Amino acid sequence: MSPGISELDSKGLMELVQKRELDELEVLQVLRSPYCTAQIAEVIAGDRKALDGHAVRERLAGFPGFNFNRALNFLGTLPWTSLVSISQAPRTPPVVKRHAERKLLTQISSMSLGEKIALARRAHRTLFRPLIGFGDGQVLSALLNNPRLVENDILVILNTVEPPREFLSELARHHRWGQYLRIRRALVECPHTPLPLALSVLVQLPDIELRRATARRDLPDEVRSAAESLLEREARGRRRVIESSCDDGNGGATQPPEDIR
Repeated sequence: MSPGISELDSKGLMELVQKRELDELEVLQVLRSPYCTAQIAEVIAGDRKALDGHAVRERLAGFPGFNFNRALNFLGTLPWTSLVSISQAPRTPPVVKRHAERKLLTQISSMSLGEKIALARRAHRTLFRPLIGFGDGQVLSALLNNPRLVENDILVILNTVEPPREFLSELARHHRWGQYLRIRRALVECPHTPLPLALSVLVQLPDIELRRATARRDLPDEVRSAAESLLEREARGRRRVIESSCDDGNGGATQPPEDIR
């Protein structure tokens, strides 16, 4: 905060906004002060010039105790990035947060691909389902690096949409999610996973999962046969390897790799 504003209490802040014409940065500093009250926010909202910047309208819309109808009016003037910030800010009143989320949900379908990718990186759980529903590989890949994503969300992706092969390959190689047993199993069982990729993941599964795969009649014969072969080699004390002539260019996986026990 600039010198002076950071030292003012509520009374001092009120006198400041009533007597001085503040620039946008100073207005934001006032609104961020722990001593700023809803009454001070209302005074700021009465200054048309102060409302020119969307950052001020964003801060006012999510301000605790601010006039609800005015907050809703401000929501209608804000870009999606501000709506995300408002819906994720801990101090935003719940009813305003819900309205911000609703506006976001109505806007997602009309967003450009770049905007959807950017949103996927920072979205919260309410927005995951519609983003997943588009089934776009770049959007799904961006979601993989969203810190709010959990394992079950990836299982939803694999079970509810037809992910592009490039996404499935990226998921299998992902530094975090590719290590999860349930996700590896889901990749093997997903009907959209290309055979070479399914086999390369299969070779990494523990014996209990291989036995599970042999019992799954809905899996391709090649996958079940490969699981049986791996179990036989395991029983004979041999290294795990699947002898396959699967060609490349079918989902980002070439001939399945060996997995040393």
